[in-house]
Amino acid sequence: MKVGRLQGIEDGRGRVVEVGGRELAIFRQGERVYALDNVCPHRGAALASGDVKGDTVFCPLHAWPFALETGECSEFPDVCVQSFDVRVEGEDVLVEL
Repeated sequence: MKVGRLQGIEDGRGRVVEVGGRELAIFRQGERVYALDNVCPHRGAALASGDVKGDTVFCPLHAWPFALETGECSEFPDVCVQSFDVRVEGEDVLVEL
């Protein structure tokens, strides 16, 4: 499902998109684009508003770290957010739900 254009996603920042009734956090690191469920499982904060450092986004409320590629939380191994496959075709960013 198309969620936007590559040029519309700022490098190193999160962006919220709604896809199929779900709110996703989209992140761009160079030419790579990632998609995670936008809700932190700890307190429900919007991950798209979190700080991105390298391949990790930090929850804006309590700085829980989530891997952009997998959604895994390195600090709490039993916690994760759902990640989604993303591909870029030309300038279109597509997410598979």
